[in-house]
Amino acid sequence: MHLSTRLAAALALACLTPAAPAVASQDLQDGGSAPERTVSLDDILAMETFGTAALSPDGSWVIWERRRPYDTAPRFDRSHRTGWAVSELKIARVAGGAVEPLLPPNPDEGLLLGSWSPDSRRVLVFRLRDDRLEAGVVEVATRAVVWTGLTPDLINGVSSAWLDGDRLVLTTRPDHSLPWLLRFDGTGQAEMNRRWERTAAGREPSRTRIETRAGLVTLDARTPALELVVLDLRTGERQVLAEGEIRDFAVSPDRRRVAVLTSAEGAARDPGPAVQSAIQTRSRLSLVEVASGAAVAAEGSFDVAPHLLRWSPAGDAVLVWAREDGQVWADAALWAVGQDGRRRAFETGDLQPFEAGRGVDELRFAQADWLGGEAVLRARRPGGDRFDWWRVGAGAPRPLTTGLAKPPARLSAVSGDEVLAFADGRLWAFGGARGLSALTPEDGSLTDGETFTLMTPSRIRANEPPRRTWVAARTPAGTEILRDGLSSGVRSTQICDGALLGRSAAETAVLTLCLDAGVETLALAAPATDRVLDRVNETFGSLQLPQARPIPHLDRLGRETTSYLYLPPGRRPDEVRGLIVMVYPGSVDSGRHLDATALGILSPRAQVLASENYAVLWAALTSEDEGPRSDMMDDFVRGADLAVDAALAAAPGLPEDRMAVLGHSFGGYTALAIATRPTRFRSFVSWAGPLYPASKWGEFGPHDRIWPEYAASLDASPGAVEGGQAMMGGPPWADVEGYAAASPYMQADRITAPILLITADRDYVPMTSSERMLTAMHRQGKWARLVTYWGETHSNASPANVRDVYREIFDWLDRTLGEEALRPPAGAAPMPEPIPRSPPSS
Repeated sequence: MHLSTRLAAALALACLTPAAPAVASQDLQDGGSAPERTVSLDDILAMETFGTAALSPDGSWVIWERRRPYDTAPRFDRSHRTGWAVSELKIARVAGGAVEPLLPPNPDEGLLLGSWSPDSRRVLVFRLRDDRLEAGVVEVATRAVVWTGLTPDLINGVSSAWLDGDRLVLTTRPDHSLPWLLRFDGTGQAEMNRRWERTAAGREPSRTRIETRAGLVTLDARTPALELVVLDLRTGERQVLAEGEIRDFAVSPDRRRVAVLTSAEGAARDPGPAVQSAIQTRSRLSLVEVASGAAVAAEGSFDVAPHLLRWSPAGDAVLVWAREDGQVWADAALWAVGQDGRRRAFETGDLQPFEAGRGVDELRFAQADWLGGEAVLRARRPGGDRFDWWRVGAGAPRPLTTGLAKPPARLSAVSGDEVLAFADGRLWAFGGARGLSALTPEDGSLTDGETFTLMTPSRIRANEPPRRTWVAARTPAGTEILRDGLSSGVRSTQICDGALLGRSAAETAVLTLCLDAGVETLALAAPATDRVLDRVNETFGSLQLPQARPIPHLDRLGRETTSYLYLPPGRRPDEVRGLIVMVYPGSVDSGRHLDATALGILSPRAQVLASENYAVLWAALTSEDEGPRSDMMDDFVRGADLAVDAALAAAPGLPEDRMAVLGHSFGGYTALAIATRPTRFRSFVSWAGPLYPASKWGEFGPHDRIWPEYAASLDASPGAVEGGQAMMGGPPWADVEGYAAASPYMQADRITAPILLITADRDYVPMTSSERMLTAMHRQGKWARLVTYWGETHSNASPANVRDVYREIFDWLDRTLGEEALRPPAGAAPMPEPIPRSPPSS
């Protein structure tokens, strides 16, 4: 699975963990004290972190989530959202003053930040206690809180929006069950126990039923209906605007109407290749008048795609990407739906808003916005791969960004009759009377200064640029607010050697977060203010953290690339216990940030491995899609060899005779793909590796089995195998030999080195993949170990399991890279070779 996807599926993360005392007067570039000792795994598990942060709309206040040490959480069965249960809320005035709790901290609950009211008087918050999530509203001036008794839903698009300073719209769960986001990891075992108990009692059936016919899936269970509620904070009155399987909503600019997108009947799969994140149901659009509750449905049989639901500035129409019932998604188009439900199509010609071979699904969506009475659409021409922004309306589409070397992937703001966006290191305006206009000088250093958290709905991140005349921009000198391309005087001078993220921006203030080698620093800039608000994990400044040394070299295609070598602090290359080569095609880790939650998302971590006196090389391999599928496994070998050769040349003394390959997820597949070829490596570790594509194809994930009404997509695993990283291009029966050639399991007879297999029962990569490989090694009398974690998912979240998995890895490497690997165990008998054997590799 791609790193970005892992971050995208797991991460809600930059929003996720704890913090420490406020440091309002500290210098922005405080480097800390001299290192004292090497960082340990316990240090990392005790880390704090920041979550969501937001400036008030008027720029007067700032609130942020600060999460207590990760290992103090009350439970660890919510994967990377574990930190939600130890979150506190802090508040400070932008103009200065002490940092204070927004609400008194309670060790038995976590407090999460929602959205500000438009007048900055109130803020929506959530509290998580045991298996209950509740929405509340805080009066900022008095810190009084009203807990509403409502359980919000946090996964279906936008879940909350303010009508004005007194009225709030929420998507709620009437049965008070946890949102799917929090429930699908933590409550699966309890649900299974209930089903087993029903069977044991013998009084009622305990089963699920899934049926497919002509590409249409039907189930005997549906998700509980949600309610869209308007809460009036002055009167306490509650008004239900809509009911059903609500997946998104958007409030009109005049606050008089709400566009509601609701899941309806199932939709048959489109013909052609399987799509991993295929849309399972049709979605219906209705426009609800807030005052009366009257709803108007979009005319006709109209199926609306997710992640585009944009009101016109006048509030008289909604922009959507949709198809007629009976059409496939390739026939969808850009539409405007008026207040009366009538719709009109925009003339887009032959423009394609998706990459070749891709189409709309739950993760891919058309990007568009209003431009006067017309629209602007990001699209490419047929046969091309360059995406430009086009003006579309009644006539032929008109290109707006062809003068740019690299057009922007998203819009940063909409200002009147033109849009603002960053491209080619500058801020540009286009779509208006002045055409494509550069608003900043040509120095190539300007980028978008806003950074969304992964809890921000996709529609807001990529398809809902704010309507305003200013933007947040990042320069080498800091982050600042630009108005018409000119500095407004609001600039943060926070310098960050690691990752510098924008956290929030108002017209008169900007909030940034620096993630650097374990230390997190939250800084605030406003007129006459440029200071640190808070900093966590300051003790990491006195710890030695293995640093990544860049190893430049050429990749297998002859291009310049960089791998990263980590050495234990204070050790020479010839003093290490061995060299661990970490692999994940298309991705490397330069090691600038480390936190406890990342242990459960980006496992394993090079810094932890290097802290135990191993050298670690993050090898820069080309992405899996940069060559023919038939050559993929050999390409991995060539890529790893090039990275290792460069590291051995750059760091003489590295133990060339004690090298192991380690990979997680698709990296685990890569590791054992290398193991099936003649190899220079003495040991291999595959964690959560999909080692048998034919088996993964069609196998349900743990959540699909328990809750098919929430999770089951019969195209999910086939889509991952056919069109994902495995790149098989079709089902197993269409290419039996190709599937065998792509499977380390089917070539287990070629593996000569010992292998460690790590899996978990709640991982979406089937644990049977590793179990099969263990059995194959056993059948041949070879050396392998299988470690299975119970209640874990794609990575480990429990501190005990995190500690244990690293113990297992170190024990395995010590044994297989040491003297034990050179002699067979006492009493071992030779085993016959398997018949037939795989053909020799080229």
